[in-house]
Amino acid sequence: MKGHQLTSKTDLAVVAPHVEQKSTTRHPVVAVIQARMGSTRLPGKVLLDIAGQPMLWRVISRVCRTETIEQVVVATSTAAADDAISAFCAERGIVCFRGSETDVLDRYYQAARLVQAKTIVRITADCPLLDPDVIDLAVSRFLEGGWDYISNVNPPTFPDGLDTEVFSFAALERAWHEATSLAHREHVTPYLRTSGLFHTTNVENEQPIPAHEHRWTVDDPADLEFVRRIYDIFAAKLEFGLADVLSVVDSTPELRQINRTAIRNAGYYHTLYEEAEAKAAPPLPLMLSRVWFARAQWVIPGCAQTFSKGYTQHVQGVAPLFLQRGQGCHVWDVDGNEYIDYVQGLLANLLGYAHPEVNAAAIAQYADGHSFSLPHPLEVQLAERLTRLIPCAEMVRFGKNGSDATAGAVRAARAFTRRDRIACCGYHGWQDWYIGSTTRNAGVPGAVRELTHPFPYNDLAALEKLLSEHPGEFAAVIMEPVNFVEPHPGYLQGVKKLARKHGALLIFDEICTGFRFGLGGAQARYGIVPDLACFGKGMGNGFPIACVVGRAEVMRVFEEIFFSFTFGGEAASLAAALKVLNILEQTDALARMEANGRWLQDGFNSLAQEAGLAERFQCIGHPSWSLLKFRDANGTDSLLERSLFQQETVKRGVLLMVTHNLTAAHDNGAIERTLETYAAVFKTLASWLSEPYPERFLEGPVIQPVFRVR
Repeated sequence: MKGHQLTSKTDLAVVAPHVEQKSTTRHPVVAVIQARMGSTRLPGKVLLDIAGQPMLWRVISRVCRTETIEQVVVATSTAAADDAISAFCAERGIVCFRGSETDVLDRYYQAARLVQAKTIVRITADCPLLDPDVIDLAVSRFLEGGWDYISNVNPPTFPDGLDTEVFSFAALERAWHEATSLAHREHVTPYLRTSGLFHTTNVENEQPIPAHEHRWTVDDPADLEFVRRIYDIFAAKLEFGLADVLSVVDSTPELRQINRTAIRNAGYYHTLYEEAEAKAAPPLPLMLSRVWFARAQWVIPGCAQTFSKGYTQHVQGVAPLFLQRGQGCHVWDVDGNEYIDYVQGLLANLLGYAHPEVNAAAIAQYADGHSFSLPHPLEVQLAERLTRLIPCAEMVRFGKNGSDATAGAVRAARAFTRRDRIACCGYHGWQDWYIGSTTRNAGVPGAVRELTHPFPYNDLAALEKLLSEHPGEFAAVIMEPVNFVEPHPGYLQGVKKLARKHGALLIFDEICTGFRFGLGGAQARYGIVPDLACFGKGMGNGFPIACVVGRAEVMRVFEEIFFSFTFGGEAASLAAALKVLNILEQTDALARMEANGRWLQDGFNSLAQEAGLAERFQCIGHPSWSLLKFRDANGTDSLLERSLFQQETVKRGVLLMVTHNLTAAHDNGAIERTLETYAAVFKTLASWLSEPYPERFLEGPVIQPVFRVR
């Protein structure tokens, strides 16, 4: 169809001839355009005017400029409101099928069956900026063979509004037979994407852009204003495409501000909420957890090796206390209950539990030995890789825990500067130099505690004041460059400048952000290079390894200070870390984590909004590591709200605390099942929290925090 100029009703009829209720011609590739008048946020939107033509006509005309699509069908409903769409199609000579208003999957299936489509391209009528080349890219990939379903939204690397999904009639028919949930029937393709029963892939944009910052679909008046502005700009050239619009938006930043607060696929979350049932989930069988807990009380102080893994972090009597095994994003407790896990070993499993390639690399090294009497070549290989990936890294030393790395960096800074005081911001581990500055300071001498000074994030004046109070005494400013709040513009640059001004080293604690916010960590993301940096957590995908990296002049101090471990060069963990870095460099693991994390984050916030609880429940931060905020009716942080939420999610098979620790193993199916759980929990909590004494619904003691640092 490409090259056919749609300038009149007659031309359009030639391109997409009208088809009655039966067809004798088989069209292998058919675009089915989903259209309705009943939008809640912008009623009648598909026939609203855009540069002198209805939006639906703009969508059809752009689809008709593709090279791969052979017929266009508009699929609308039998509702009276959609008579206008049917009349429009009849006037323009466009094939129009009318079917169920709510079972859109059935509508698609019947429309495709009517015209004997072999391959279906799903288009929605609220995307008037579709690019024919993007559609052709997806269709061509599909026609190469072997796929049941292809899209460009998993993860989305194109602007919202250039969505294209391509699937076989056989796959559509199977989904039509098997999909049962309201969300799957109304939104057509979730079953194809998330069931795990179909051979699927994604088409990605070759030109990297922040796709989540570009909203080119039309769901509300702000979206319509944006699209109309674009069409006005290109009035003389209506064949504009992706690159043209990007160029205009980049050169006119205010355009992007028009509709940037909208959430992608808000209608899907609404359907999930409508389908959810408000009720307490049944209790889990936890007999063996209780048995192991009773035994642990006799031999393990606190019954766990890590505070954050202890029983006080979950609703006791409701949540499991011991896990037996994990695979991907799933874990099983000692009683055999299965959960989607968002704790993931406290961020340690970047790729998910028991990743086969990482495990194989470690096992191969185990077979050759892993704790040697002299250094192993893997130490050099991994150090060389890290100096290539991390901006500040010129030299490297290894440890086993994040606390090893931060304590080593602080000791090195003190030795290098010959000063004692440390300014810190964030959480930096269990060792005396830091933990003495928190409420968990028992056993830390007062003289040690006096040398560490916390300062608030995003407050340069507070840091300047602190450093000025002890001139010439600070060895380092150590901080998490980002956690759940973005740095203010110029903040990290300002911290670096202040550290320099006062003769202190700048240390970035990237134990959590490293390799999760990108291969170079937050320092690469924000373009601020510290003197030293600490990495760990997901670096070995659960194998114990951490490191201090930095500029050579400072790192040479490690030849003198005592930073020495029996297991510092343990080779199996080094092999695991190298394999993790290979996977991150060679696959789209990080992009998928971010995309699915954004889906989860948007879903959490949208479902809270649906429940009328948006002021009390909020998900903030980076999509691959986001924070859940729980507040009472007065806006104060609330452990009761947190406890009720965790109680009901864990009983439904979702294990979490206060963060979404995404892994590459959290696939579409896991995210969708989590959002279905959240929908039921929010609908339940909306009822409970409207009562005067919601604590009566809590089935165990309120969760107690370890201490607060973020």
